[in-house]
Amino acid sequence: MANAELNKVSIRLESGGHTFSLATCSEVEGAVEVVVSTYKTTLVPAELFVEGDGHHALTAVGCAPAVNERVVASDVHDGIVAVMAISTACYDALTARYGARLCFTSPLMEAADMKQGVALHLDSDVLYVRVYDDGLRFAEAIAVSSDGDVAYYLESISRVYDIYNMYARATGDTARIKRVAGRSFKNLDIEK
Repeated sequence: MANAELNKVSIRLESGGHTFSLATCSEVEGAVEVVVSTYKTTLVPAELFVEGDGHHALTAVGCAPAVNERVVASDVHDGIVAVMAISTACYDALTARYGARLCFTSPLMEAADMKQGVALHLDSDVLYVRVYDDGLRFAEAIAVSSDGDVAYYLESISRVYDIYNMYARATGDTARIKRVAGRSFKNLDIEK
């Protein structure tokens, strides 16, 4: 976004659509970027993305939005758009409060500046993995319910992309990433 003032709000589907109280959320100036944390996320090349077609993009990757969910899309970054499903009630509450100043993004959009390596972001129940090898090779938001799930998916991805031998950058619940897979990575950079 071109605005110098950008405010971030995190929303979570499992807690009824938001982790903040709209009553206590102070009125903010400028654009409001909402980071949507859900496994119902996919990346679409900007040239293939058609506004209003996000439902089909999510359905194509096995993440069809539920009846009470609405599809939102991020701005274009590095030729990619993130398409996500969020609670309709949450979307309505946010748009009523922030209107046209509202924009959405996903942790899956982070680390776009990497040329080689793997970017990991872990929220309590979603693991975001992006693998770069002279460009983006793999990107996925994966539902995880335990440390075992995190270990299993990272091992499975490593079998294909050899991520344990790559530079790895971790964000989000970095303590959990380090505990579950820290010894597997040869070069794990933990970001605060």
